[in-house]
Amino acid sequence: MKSIKTNTQKFSFEDFEEGLMLAGHISPSSIEDFAKREKLKQFEDKLQAINKKSNQKTFFKRVVLAAEIANNLYNEPTFGHIKFQKLVYLSEHITKMNLNYRYSKQAAGPFDNKFMHSIDTQFEKNKWFKIEKIEENSFKRFKYSPLENCENYKKYYDSYFSNEREAIQNLIETFRKKRTDSVEITATIFACLIELKNKQNFTKEDLLTVFYNWSKEKKRFTQNEVLSNWEWMQEIGLTPS
Repeated sequence: MKSIKTNTQKFSFEDFEEGLMLAGHISPSSIEDFAKREKLKQFEDKLQAINKKSNQKTFFKRVVLAAEIANNLYNEPTFGHIKFQKLVYLSEHITKMNLNYRYSKQAAGPFDNKFMHSIDTQFEKNKWFKIEKIEENSFKRFKYSPLENCENYKKYYDSYFSNEREAIQNLIETFRKKRTDSVEITATIFACLIELKNKQNFTKEDLLTVFYNWSKEKKRFTQNEVLSNWEWMQEIGLTPS
């Protein structure tokens, strides 16, 4: 029987045929082959169940982290959806969740559309917060108000984030009184720094290029605003690790 030679070992056409059978492209030709495919299917099903459970746990951890941010800032007049989204993003990096692959480039900075739309649903489902769209001084924003079970998220927060509690609180306090633009530019610079992480000795010009290429909306920020904000982030240690 001919074999296909690779750098490390030989694979026969029987091996290739078995691979097709295990992948479900051809039918088993014996009871033994059928048993092999069933065993593989059981393993794949088990692995899929483990991955699903892991994803569900990660999702819930993110909701709990978001609840801590909302609970600290819901009374602040500057707290709306955009500021909320960017603080969730920065907090996830502080806690080493590093879910940057879930975020897409949006005009206001890194944004996980699917998750952010589900947060409000989860808050109301768990009776943690009520979300209303209100208008103040001709300006529309989302307002979060605690519901009867609001305190319930804290037991999960204590379990998941006990080691990062101080860092998260510092981030919240840093941006408590700051306007939305401030946290937007910070989150965008943070994401740009992640893009530049593999570029050794990147320059200020490199950062400005990535920042302004993010979205045409970023042109409303001056170069001085971007660079001074970056310097401030370095001073307080708010940069990708």
